Amino acid sequence: MFMQTVMLLARGRGLDTCAQEFWSAYPRTMGEFLGLGEHDLLFSGMALGYRDPDHPINGLRTRRDPLEDWCDFRGFEA
Repeated sequence: MFMQTVMLLARGRGLDTCAQEFWSAYPRTMGEFLGLGEHDLLFSGMALGYRDPDHPINGLRTRRDPLEDWCDFRGFEA
């Protein structure tokens, strides 16, 4: 929720963000690179800046499973 708050505040200031939880897959490598202590662990990171809407990577759209495949609303009438 902390990252979500930072991301929302950044948008309010005209900045873009990209949450990067992927780094948690490499805790030792990232820990060494960042000089983290023995008991520290990198869980996630965040890119912060101005996006380039014309860059091809920003047009990438990945397949998403339909909501009904992974979510079940109970006690809620639409």
